[in-house]
Amino acid sequence: MKNISIIGSGNVATNLALSLKKNFFCIHQIYSRNIKNAANLASLVNAKYTSKITEIEKVDLIIIAVSDDAIIQIIENLKGTNIVHTSGSVGLDIFNNKYKNYGVLYPLQTFNKKNAVDIKHTPILIESNNFEFEKKLVKIASIISDNIFILNSEEREKIHLAAVFACNFSNHMYTIANNILKKTNVDFSILMPLIKQNISKIKNNNPLKVQTGPAKRKDFNVIKKHIQQINDNQIKMIYKLITQSIIEADEKIQPNE
Repeated sequence: MKNISIIGSGNVATNLALSLKKNFFCIHQIYSRNIKNAANLASLVNAKYTSKITEIEKVDLIIIAVSDDAIIQIIENLKGTNIVHTSGSVGLDIFNNKYKNYGVLYPLQTFNKKNAVDIKHTPILIESNNFEFEKKLVKIASIISDNIFILNSEEREKIHLAAVFACNFSNHMYTIANNILKKTNVDFSILMPLIKQNISKIKNNNPLKVQTGPAKRKDFNVIKKHIQQINDNQIKMIYKLITQSIIEADEKIQPNE
């Protein structure tokens, strides 16, 4: 399956299209509701483009890389034979047996249009409605990535939930930290050695076992002082909830663990 069309022009669609093109797949067509966005991505991968779903042409594989809420509408209006979506939280059953071959090709990564990600090291989670199509998806995915996993919808959805905590929520913590630093005119870069060291620690260790900080130490005087320094009630609540969660998680560790 060398001729591929992409439904979507956002972060995931852009990175997948670029990676597939780099690995000598032919990106035949780009679809986006916004014709300008479709044209911009198409120009990067030498593809046709359209903003009309009825103009999608026959290809070896159609990849639906749009927001979760938009997938069902695309499926209802799309004709084809070999079709996958790229969502971590949407099950295989969304296809409702409408196509002969359908599945999921979910890259477990955070993407941005402006900064292409090396998908070679990105885990790609695959699911299919039949074994033969699964083999074809594995073959495609193995060309662009070294990390392929065959998992069902329930497993993938749990991994997606874990990814939200590990990536999206942690990034929001960085946002909160950045806002705190701004009030003292200190650049966020001061935290980078700390962040890098923390990432380094959890590479080969259970994150629970390498937890540090005032909550881990049960240093309630420091915790109280921190809470007093926070003016935003929502941020204060987040601090209290996470502190309590760390304390309770630490108390559950068995002595011999």
